[in-house]
Amino acid sequence: MRKVSIKLNNVLVDQSLGLKKRVQEDDQRIDEIYRVGVEVEACLLDDKALPVNAYPLIKELCSKYKVDTEYGKCQFEIITDPISMHNLSNINSFFEEFLDFLASSIKKVYKNRDVIPVFLGGNPSPDIFKRKFITRKERYLNLYNSSMKIPDVELEGQKYKARNIATAIQGFHLHLQGKNPIHTANMFNYILNLIPSAILLGCNSRLFAGKLFSLYSPRIYLYDHSEQHNSGFPAIPRYLDKLEDYIDYITSRTHVPSKDYFGLEKDRHDDLRIRLNSEYYRVETRIMSVQPTPKEMVAMIEFFIGFLYKSILASKTLRPLSSIREERNAVIHSGYNAKTHFDITETTRSHLHIAKQGLMDLGLGSEFIGILESRLNNKTSPGLYVARLWESRYNGNINQTVSEIIQHIWNKTKNNSPLL
Repeated sequence: MRKVSIKLNNVLVDQSLGLKKRVQEDDQRIDEIYRVGVEVEACLLDDKALPVNAYPLIKELCSKYKVDTEYGKCQFEIITDPISMHNLSNINSFFEEFLDFLASSIKKVYKNRDVIPVFLGGNPSPDIFKRKFITRKERYLNLYNSSMKIPDVELEGQKYKARNIATAIQGFHLHLQGKNPIHTANMFNYILNLIPSAILLGCNSRLFAGKLFSLYSPRIYLYDHSEQHNSGFPAIPRYLDKLEDYIDYITSRTHVPSKDYFGLEKDRHDDLRIRLNSEYYRVETRIMSVQPTPKEMVAMIEFFIGFLYKSILASKTLRPLSSIREERNAVIHSGYNAKTHFDITETTRSHLHIAKQGLMDLGLGSEFIGILESRLNNKTSPGLYVARLWESRYNGNINQTVSEIIQHIWNKTKNNSPLL
């Protein structure tokens, strides 16, 4: 075992030195900034709110789109190629077309069975933890086995096995390209400041595993605890002075399943991470639940791009990391009622204002970000929308109520009608 450990350490040292050399050589490069890539995860349930194996659907979808498996058997992921920030409306069009193809593919693959795709970030099926739903691929099995010894996670009187939680959680990943290593480090620093606001506006998973939780974002809470807080808000002690600081952060947090730097980079389930696994430099946010409609997704992308552009250009003051961590935790628990040193509503309003200025400066307009402004003014979110549905429709039959709600949300999603 010690020989294996030494060999892995040598690989990491060599890789990190090579990456740092590359970073130093690229300091003055100029790539197109804010090229956007998106990964959206969803799951499948039937009309009885039971999980459905997504593998045959994935095979059908792959005939036209980049779709892949995920940790859970009932999950799938749609991935876009990078697109210029000047063509954000194309992302909306892309996903409208994908949703049409998804609907027809489901009918083709599952024939007479009523199958519903769920884009809510958390799997609402009461059956999701009753059986083993892990996808049998080496990476997922390694992750499953490595978390066998992690204690159960308790939330509001219910216990969940840590190794199973990822089978019931879906995510929305946004990749933004930086023009060089220095700019990318700045993007990372400023996105950290956006995390509580993005959770507040984008949270949509209070209905989880057959229960409506009072916690504003049970999805994030459960994922953080399922990895014993080895994920979530990046555990960096200070903002990045340079990209090499992030490389040191990744290599300092080794664990058995990862064999090299890029494995460590991928397996760091932080809210935000820097990806060095291509010729370009980019940051990846993982802080939001899946957005229920394409318009809402693009609204969040506009939010990030506009805020980043204006903040970096103006060298706006970065808030203390300790304050952001505290605010993130408060929002996860209490949403708009979060009690911190700062008023979360006013902080988010300021972030939206900065973002709109940045979009204007970039000449992008603000076609969709108004959706987020409406949420803020009404103190709502997709999570609260779903909670109201549950409270108005629950009749004592959990499976029936879940089925009605996911069908309602799916109709909204297909019609690109935002949840306000």
